[in-house]
Parts: sequence; C-alpha cells; structure tokens
Amino acid sequence: MNSVEGILLALASAFFWATNDIFNKKSLLKGYSENFVLWIRFPLGTLLLLPLGLFHWDLNLTVFLTTFLWLPVEVVASLLFIKGIKDAPLSVGMPFFAFMPLFSAVFGWVILGEKVDLTGWAGIILILSGSFIITGGSPSTFFRVSRGAFYMLVSALLFGLSVVIGKLVIVESNPFFFSWYYTSVMSLGLLPLVGRRELLRGENYRNPLNIPMGVLFSLGMVTYSWAMIYTHASYVASVERIAIILDVIYGKIFFGERIRRSFWGSVLMVTGAVVLSL
Repeated sequence: MNSVEGILLALASAFFWATNDIFNKKSLLKGYSENFVLWIRFPLGTLLLLPLGLFHWDLNLTVFLTTFLWLPVEVVASLLFIKGIKDAPLSVGMPFFAFMPLFSAVFGWVILGEKVDLTGWAGIILILSGSFIITGGSPSTFFRVSRGAFYMLVSALLFGLSVVIGKLVIVESNPFFFSWYYTSVMSLGLLPLVGRRELLRGENYRNPLNIPMGVLFSLGMVTYSWAMIYTHASYVASVERIAIILDVIYGKIFFGERIRRSFWGSVLMVTGAVVLSL
C-alpha cells in the first residue's frame, strides 16, 4: 500500500471535483433544472468510462448486492448536494462538507464500536470551531437563513455513512470497473427523479457546460477510486476535503463572493478533517 501515490491521486480527485462545481453552479445560475444538472454527468461518465469498465470488468456478487445498500444513500445525498450548491454560495455551502469525516467517525463509533482518541477530538473541535466562525456564532439562525448550507450538512452526513460501503466494493472489485459501474448505476437511480419533461427538453442537452461536467466528474471518480486502493479510506477522505478550500476560492474568483469569514472557517474545518482522519 503506497500512501504517497494514494494521496496524490486523492489530491487530483479533489481538484477535478472542486473544478466541476464551477460548472454546476454556472449551469444552475443559467436556469437549468438542478436534478438534470446532477444527472447528466452520470450518463456522460458512463460513456466516457465504458472502455475502462469493459477492459477491467469485475461484476461479482458482493458488488451487485452492496449496490442496494449504497445506491439509495448516494442518490439522496447527491440530491441534497446539488440543492446545496444551488441555494448557497460555494464559499458558504461547501465548507460544511468538511463534517463528512466527523459523521464517519460517529457512525464508526455507533456501528463498529470504534472510539475517537485525543487526536480525533482535536479534529472535531477544529471542525466545530470553523463552522462557528462561518455561522457567525449562531448556527441555528444561520441554517434557517442559509438552507443551502443545511442541505450540504445533511449531504455530508449521508456520504459519511456510505463511504465505508464504497471502500468495501472497490476492494472487492477494482477502481476502474467501479468508476464505470458507479456512474452507470447512478444514471439509472437518478433517472426517475429527473422527470420526463426535463429528459425530453432539448435545450438541456445543448448546454455547453455538460461536457466539462461529465469529463471532470469522470476524472474525479477514477482518481478517487484509484486512491482507495493505494491508501486508507480515512486518508483519502481527509485529502478530498482540500476541494472545500478550492471551492471557497472559486467562489471569489468566478462568482464574486465575499470569502474572508468562509475562507478562515474552511481552513479550520479542513485542518480538523485531516486531523480527525489521521
């Protein structure tokens, strides 16, 4: 297990997925349906990753059966994620995705009896301190006003639950097949939620941002799954949080968002996520 290669792949994944959020946000601001913007990356990814899926084919019973565990969680988490991007500035909503390792630690304690040590508690305190800065010291008022940030927080909770299952599936199969399998299954899982009207609306398919969304998401999926083979899931999850700081910076550059409070809060939260994961 080579942690260096795994961390480099996780960094690449963080870059691809954070950059993808720029195109998500721009598509939503143009008025495209949030569910369609979420869905279109998956069929595009299925096509782009098809050669990898066929060449590294490894559909076994474990992969098939665990699909029924992670798919419902991933669908709901993804829907909340795209709602979070739509309803909150990138620099406000995305930092709350740093709660994902915290939720993973909680689920590990409840389900597996895994205890958090002193280092882990330090990470939790940093995450909570960062969120305290971003919310201005009043989380209840903040989440009432910023629904998008609340959606992102619940999304982080659900992704934190499914990450362990995802690691199991990748190990039982291989990262290249799973990348294709994930996009194809998510395409089908989200299809009923897009709606017939949006699926038949020709204008949706003429959005020039669809292609970069599909390409960036696919690259992020492959590098993320590949990283899982080389290093621990907790390391991948912590490095992935770098995407949060990138999203905050992107919010300033591409959307003119005011980020001073969000930036320092997100730095604390990402640092806490890394400490907690280690």
